Amino acid sequence: MLDSFLSDFSLIKNTFDTEGDHNLFGKKFSFFSAEPIIFYNSETDVIVYANSMFSDEFNFTVEDLAEWKYSMYPLLNKEDQEPFKKAIDALLTWDESNPFPDATYRLVNKTKKYSYYRLKIRKLHKSYYYIQLENSVKLSIPVLKNKTAHELMNNAEEILKFGFWKWDVKPNKIYWTKGMYHLLEYDDDNDIDDISLSLDFYYEHIVKTKYFLEFEKRFLSGEIKSSYMQKFQLKTKKGNLLTVYEHGHIELDEEGNMVRALVITRDITEQEESIKTLADYKAMMEENETFLNYGSWESDPLGDVIYWSDGMYHIFGYDDQEKNNTQVNLQLYERHIAPDNLKTMRENNSLLPKNYDFYQHDYEIKDNKDNVKILSTYAKVIRNAEQEITKIIGTTRDVTELKIYERSLENKINELNKSNHELEEFAYVASHDLQEPLRKISTFGQRLQFKLGSKLGDDGNMYVNRMMVATDNMRKLIDNLLELSRISQNQQPTEQVDLSFILKQVLEELDLKIDETNTVITIEKLPVIEAIASQMQQLFANLLNNCIKFRKTDVPLKIDITFKTITAGEKKDLNLSPAENFYSVRVKDNGVGFEQEYAEKIFQIFQRLQGKSEYPGTGIGLSICKKIVLNHKGLIYAKSELGKGATFFIILPKTQ
Repeated sequence: MLDSFLSDFSLIKNTFDTEGDHNLFGKKFSFFSAEPIIFYNSETDVIVYANSMFSDEFNFTVEDLAEWKYSMYPLLNKEDQEPFKKAIDALLTWDESNPFPDATYRLVNKTKKYSYYRLKIRKLHKSYYYIQLENSVKLSIPVLKNKTAHELMNNAEEILKFGFWKWDVKPNKIYWTKGMYHLLEYDDDNDIDDISLSLDFYYEHIVKTKYFLEFEKRFLSGEIKSSYMQKFQLKTKKGNLLTVYEHGHIELDEEGNMVRALVITRDITEQEESIKTLADYKAMMEENETFLNYGSWESDPLGDVIYWSDGMYHIFGYDDQEKNNTQVNLQLYERHIAPDNLKTMRENNSLLPKNYDFYQHDYEIKDNKDNVKILSTYAKVIRNAEQEITKIIGTTRDVTELKIYERSLENKINELNKSNHELEEFAYVASHDLQEPLRKISTFGQRLQFKLGSKLGDDGNMYVNRMMVATDNMRKLIDNLLELSRISQNQQPTEQVDLSFILKQVLEELDLKIDETNTVITIEKLPVIEAIASQMQQLFANLLNNCIKFRKTDVPLKIDITFKTITAGEKKDLNLSPAENFYSVRVKDNGVGFEQEYAEKIFQIFQRLQGKSEYPGTGIGLSICKKIVLNHKGLIYAKSELGKGATFFIILPKTQ
């Protein structure tokens, strides 16, 4: 084969070296090409050879070429002749060490129809060139095994949802590809066979909107001369509405009359629905921005170009007319941000931070209408694979009213704390000052009984005894009030407290009372927590005293003290911080109990469920327990059923 090729090339070279006109038509060379090939003399504009593929493709014979004196130009579309001539002129000065660049031209066949061809030009010898003609359309379609061009077109139309149709005006004939039938949901071959194609048939499926009727008028009047693009709706055989986009090319005769229309109709229903969905979403977001008083933005890494949503313009006080004349960049922000905030943000490099993936900051501005506002911005830094910043996106919210409300709330809380503090001080001072007259009443009462008891008689002694009991109750009440005030004012530091050791101390203090009442107490090993030891001791002492006080007279009192770690689900139910560890200490007894509806009332100061004569006390003990637990950022609550005992739950954090 190599020998044949060298022999062919030697023949071509020797022929072109001789003087005179050259003609290689009819020669059969050993090299093969699936594309049309010609040999062309650029100096004389003469085709000296064409292979059989050229004749098959263009239907020109050697005699046809001879009528043009073998010129290349009749093969070219008129508009492409000048660009081709310039390319041939460029061949004269082209560096032969580099291949001449390929170019695409419109070539005309014998039926006067043109197609796009890519011309590969390579030098043969002297001014003779080898030109390979590659059909651009064929190149763009992959060759599939066992697939005809007709099948490929049908597949493409079905996948891409388009159809092609042609209208020859004078015979008034219409041709449809199968894609058009599919668009209008004529999927049954029997349906297709029964259809008599005409413009009227197609027209029946068109939804006649105002815009389509205007287009139809221009089309029929001849205003559209070359091509058109139009969007309208079709109603299919099954009654479904399609939105289609039609791109048509109109061929005219020499007198400017329409000869033929070649049209592609594409179903864009899904795209239109997507656009509508996006438009609806955009409208909803704009309403949300207005309602929630926020806006979104996007910035390049340097802040030279920043995109604002409508909500941002609204926040910064720009109306629709002003925003069209406003260039949004970092300098615009700097004009609006309060000087103190701007200075701080520049010092902290937080105006447009680049060292974080996320950032948030609050700042004060004066908007375009001179209104002072407080804004809160949250942003995300977008990076590429090389971790270079590509853009920054974020949202900005007007939190002016929220900040005003927060400041008002803080002021009220501070005033309330001040009032509570003053009230606690007053209670402490008042309780302390009441101790002195009580001591005098108690002292004079005792002297009265000692010196004059025999002279007072039974009634007199009864009155003095009642006075002494009332005085003692008053003293206990004042002591409890003082204790409650001390808990509120107590600023003792917390420490690691072993609750088992605390409970052991409490049991030692209550040892006599426990023995007298035959109380049985069982205790699990309790945890170690961060707390104030003296308050923990008072907490358990008050709870155990409460259990002993409200015992049944006919059943020995039994108290069980256990603990467990609070689970994540229980933290959620109790509204506790998920990040902290909590313990639940349970104190359960088999005493008289109470109705569950009073479970909150028992922790209120001076609240009693039974009379003083039956169960003496001040009604402050459980209030002190609650104050201690709250002082340790915990919870206390009770569950009970009348006659079946009560269970107290103390929830305390592991650390403060």
